[in-house]
Amino acid sequence: MRSQASSTCPCLRAITIFCCLAAAFLVSAQVSGLSPIPIQDTLILRFSPRAGQTLIYGLRSRMDSEGQNFLGKSLTLSALADGAIDVFIRQVSKEAVFAELTSPGIRIFLRTLGGQDAFTLKNSTDSPVQVVFDKTSRIREIKNTEGLEKQNPLNFSILEVLRTYWPALPDGPVAVGESWKDHKRLDIPFQEMSLIIELEITYTLDAVVPASEGRLALISVAYTATISGEREVEEFKGSFEGRGGGSGNLLFQVESGYFSEYRLDYVINGAMVLRKAEAKVFEWPFKLSADASLILLEWR
Repeated sequence: MRSQASSTCPCLRAITIFCCLAAAFLVSAQVSGLSPIPIQDTLILRFSPRAGQTLIYGLRSRMDSEGQNFLGKSLTLSALADGAIDVFIRQVSKEAVFAELTSPGIRIFLRTLGGQDAFTLKNSTDSPVQVVFDKTSRIREIKNTEGLEKQNPLNFSILEVLRTYWPALPDGPVAVGESWKDHKRLDIPFQEMSLIIELEITYTLDAVVPASEGRLALISVAYTATISGEREVEEFKGSFEGRGGGSGNLLFQVESGYFSEYRLDYVINGAMVLRKAEAKVFEWPFKLSADASLILLEWR
């Protein structure tokens, strides 16, 4: 019997406000008619779905850039991914969760100066991507990716993007009001160099409320984001330099051992700089914005 994710929390409504001009994204979860569950001490949050369970998540990710490149030409680009990921829990041990990832289709939309393009990535149950999670939900290993990546016309891995945007739980017990940190790094080949996006992430347990499947942990997320990269441009040294931030929210089913919603958004403002003998010669401002969401659609 399949259940719809919306039935998990009939009283829960997520109010999402995105403001590019303010470079901020505020997500707040409100639970109508329910009071937070009193917690005397601490709570242990562990990624612990049962073996044989299937979790189906809706995936959406967007990345946009505005500005000029090292030669002063327009750098207005956009990439959007939209689809579903089936996470089958094959085995659960004391320290790890072994899962198989398949997808009926992830649609990719690209907009560049040369026009627009669209394609779909699919991965059947005959050759699933094998993923190992630790109990904090961090992805520790990804294997059997060749079949999926052969379909990918991009110059970076879709699975690495998924690793970057998958949420993390605390290493130990936490109380309401306490925080834990995580770090993610995404390398994107760009104009003969490696463009590096670093994310410093702070999660905070805001509240624990009752839900239809037990306790629901409401977690807010804050991001500090930086971008960097260097290359030689004739007699100059070119570099990306930028910094920004954003926010998000995470809803975690405590007894079930998995999250039902994760949203994030961040904006980086910076410049593409040309230097000669360490002196700044040219500078072109740019902005990079990104948002992503993973929402539980079905579980069985």
